[in-house]
Formats: sequence, structure tokens, C-alpha cells
Amino acid sequence: MSRKSTNAISFCLIGSGVFAWAFAGRPLVANPDLKVPLNPMGINGSPYGEVLAMAMQGPIETYFHGAMGTGVHHHKDGDSCMNCEGTAPATNPAATTAINLTGPKIFKAPEPEAKSAVVAKSSPNLSARFEGFLASLNNLETISTNPKAPSEAHKLYLRRQTEDKLRFAYNLDPSHYGNYNSLNLFLSEGIGTYPGLNASVAQLAEDTIQYCLKQDHDPRPVLTAAAAATNILQFMFADQHEEKMKFNTTQMRQVLGVLDHCLSRYDALATEWNESKQWDLISPQRISECEDRYTFICKIREACEKTIFRLEDHRQPQASN
Repeated sequence: MSRKSTNAISFCLIGSGVFAWAFAGRPLVANPDLKVPLNPMGINGSPYGEVLAMAMQGPIETYFHGAMGTGVHHHKDGDSCMNCEGTAPATNPAATTAINLTGPKIFKAPEPEAKSAVVAKSSPNLSARFEGFLASLNNLETISTNPKAPSEAHKLYLRRQTEDKLRFAYNLDPSHYGNYNSLNLFLSEGIGTYPGLNASVAQLAEDTIQYCLKQDHDPRPVLTAAAAATNILQFMFADQHEEKMKFNTTQMRQVLGVLDHCLSRYDALATEWNESKQWDLISPQRISECEDRYTFICKIREACEKTIFRLEDHRQPQASN
């Protein structure tokens, strides 16, 4: 057999194998049960993923600032920004007067012996100026050179970039309280760019509860699960204003039971950490955050229970009639 005929037979066999693989693999690709999220090198949910998720908060804030800001602006380090602070400048003279009721700030002239220190502070040395120059180069990435405000298409692009980065950070560490609440707030406020926002919000909360309740070594993920339970209750309360209500008070009671389970489990895990001195390995700022979140969730829990009581009292006469 010649060499050409051997190569032709090999190519035919390879082609028929590729055709058979493509024909048989199409049902597998179309099967939704076989679609799994990619987790390269197992980084999602790992300690490395937790660190990367926290490091991504800066880039996410930059995109969100450009997408939701009233216009393109940039301020130097240390300057205040009305859009970033969430306040608006006072245009009413009465409001301006109310703000200035405390009186002007009194500037006290420095003493003669302290003038040299003030002069030295106003003229930084070469090292400080070089650090300031490097900081300014780092800020060049976010400085806009376009004097016009971003168009609606550009804002849509920035919102999608923000949403994608929020989802990526959430997938890195679904138990992180800030990652979950940031993504949930972004979706629940209706500023997401993908269809089916309501379904996404509910599914996100359910996935978060299931993931966080599997964490047995740390009490902090349980607070994230409790926050997700409160968001589901708020989603159910908002459904009561619709013409065709999908949820009843029995389902609300079930979610309230999940919330109580999360809070009781947090108490148990926190007690274990007190006995094993695990809290000593965390910074006081993180401990204060956990205490504030626990107090806040407990208050939300009381408000949700009162709301369920009112809904039950409101529907009781209708059932008797």
C-alpha cells in the first residue's frame, strides 16, 4: 500500500471520528443538568479566593462610580466628592444657613517657635514628593479626559462591568458579607443588565444560605446566611403588593425559621470561638463588624416578625368571611 493511500485512510478515519464525536456530543452540550460553573484550580471558595475577593473591591468601586455618577469628574486625594459621599450640594439658602450654624472654623496662628515646623511640613522632602508622583501615576488610569458625560450606552457598559465583577467576587467567596450584600443590592435595585433580576435575587439568596450553612469552622458565614434570609423575607413582603401574590405567611414563617436557625448557630459557633480563643486571632475592627451585623440582623428579624403578624391579622377577617 502506497504512502498516499495510507494517509488518505488515516484522514478519513479521523474525519469520521470527529463527525461521530460532534453528533454524539450535541445532546450532552444541550443538557442543562451537565452545565457546571468553571472553577479553575479550585480557587472559588478557597482561602486564596477570599483574599482576591477583598482585593477586587477597589476596581469594582471605580466602575460603579463611572456608571452611577451624575457626570465624569475626578478629585485629588483627600478632597471630598459629593457623589462619592452620597450627598448633594445645598442649593437652598436656608439649608446653607443651617449647615453653617456651628460658625466658621477659627484658625489659630502658630507660635513663633512653631513656624519653622510649619514651613518644614509645607515643603516635603524628595522622598515624599516621589511617593506623591507615584500615587498620581496610579490615579491616571481612572482619570477621564473626555469633558462630556458618559452616554447611556457607556453607562450600560460600565454597569455590566460592575455586575460581572461583583459576580466574580461573589463566586470567589460567597460567604463574604460584603460580597453578597453588594451583589444583592445591585440586583434588587434594578440596575442590573441581565434579564430575570427577580429570579436572580431569590436564587442568589438561596445559594448563599446553602453555601454558608456548610461552613462549620467560622461563625461569620452564618451571618451572611442570616442576611440572605432577611432579603428573602423582604422579597416576599414586596410580593404582597402584587395582584397575584406568590407567597403566603406560612412560607414566610418557614424562612423566619431559617433566620432563627442561623442566629442560634452563630451564637453556638461564637461561643466555641470564645472558648478556643479564636477571636483573639482577628482584628478588633472585624470583631466590631460582626457585632454590628449581628445586632442589625436581630433588629431586622424583629421587624420581619411584626410584619408577618400584621399580615396574618389582616387576612384573618377575610378568611372568616
